[in-house]
Amino acid sequence: MNPKQRQLLIVIAVIIVAAIAFIAVVTLANRPSGPDIDYASIPQSRTEDGAFVLGHADAPVTIIEFADWACSHCQSYRSTIENFIRDEVSTGRAKLEFRVFPTSGGQLTVYAGQIAECAELQKPGAFWELQPFLYELAMTGRYTEDIGREVANRLGLDYSQLLTCSSESTRVTTDTNFGRTGGVQGTPAIMVRYADGAANFITYNGTTYSRSEVPLDVLSGVVNLANTSG
Repeated sequence: MNPKQRQLLIVIAVIIVAAIAFIAVVTLANRPSGPDIDYASIPQSRTEDGAFVLGHADAPVTIIEFADWACSHCQSYRSTIENFIRDEVSTGRAKLEFRVFPTSGGQLTVYAGQIAECAELQKPGAFWELQPFLYELAMTGRYTEDIGREVANRLGLDYSQLLTCSSESTRVTTDTNFGRTGGVQGTPAIMVRYADGAANFITYNGTTYSRSEVPLDVLSGVVNLANTSG
């Protein structure tokens, strides 16, 4: 190998290493950071139609998130939701209601939603514990027909029981119908419910957020108003 060939190989190697490093940085930057949220320390409940709710029962306002774990915009928005949980939900100022609304993930997200509900039935608290894990599966290429087995292995659940239960779950259908009735067309989408009132899109400072993400400062503003009024 002559000096020019050796130099060319070195340049190529440097480029490859730089590319790998860049991909690693981007992946880490977008990876859900859920493990540092102690979901078990936050009250958990379900609505009359079975939707999962995180937060203190007497919180005056509920933010309703419609999401698909396989949706890239939902993955990016995850950090906003986590900050909202830490700042507003864990402190008792608001509740977070999660609704599964399949978009990018299609039938896989339907299945994942059924598995998540059935995991909850086997192990209370599992639904919220699985949130960061399901995003991780979608972001690392493991969002497949093996989601049920992945969940069972992760939480030490009975896989056969999960499968039987998932075939009977109507959780995702209920969530999807709820969203469509309210005008949700894609994910992520956010609605708000004050006390026990109806769900509506957020209107704040003259702007109605009927599509896509709602910024954290808007969510916090809505919570502040709900906690200071009446």
